[in-house]
Amino acid sequence: MDHHNAHDSTMDSGMFMFACGAIAGAAVALMFAPARGHETREFLAERSRRVKDMGREMLNEHGERLSTVVERGRESAMHLGERISQAVEQGKSGYREAVRQGSKLANAAMQDAEDVGRAVRSDSAT
Repeated sequence: MDHHNAHDSTMDSGMFMFACGAIAGAAVALMFAPARGHETREFLAERSRRVKDMGREMLNEHGERLSTVVERGRESAMHLGERISQAVEQGKSGYREAVRQGSKLANAAMQDAEDVGRAVRSDSAT
């Protein structure tokens, strides 16, 4: 993995951890908040708006890089698929050639066995 990909992975992991922390923080705040239902709903609505805005900012900031990474992954998968197809085709070709060679050797061995059988029969007849 090159330095750029390691940095992306670390940043993505950091963003995920941040989002998890925000959600966990909101849950803890709800459990311990001595607020009434209306105040709690307002708090949740405000917190949700902030998290949504932060997510939108992160997407705007890192969306292009994410698209690039996805496209790179797609290209790598296609390239790998092509290589696998080529390897399978080479394997099929090698198998067909091995069958052809084996058939030739088997026919030659059977011919030799018939020749030896004829020779033995003619020696025993005389």
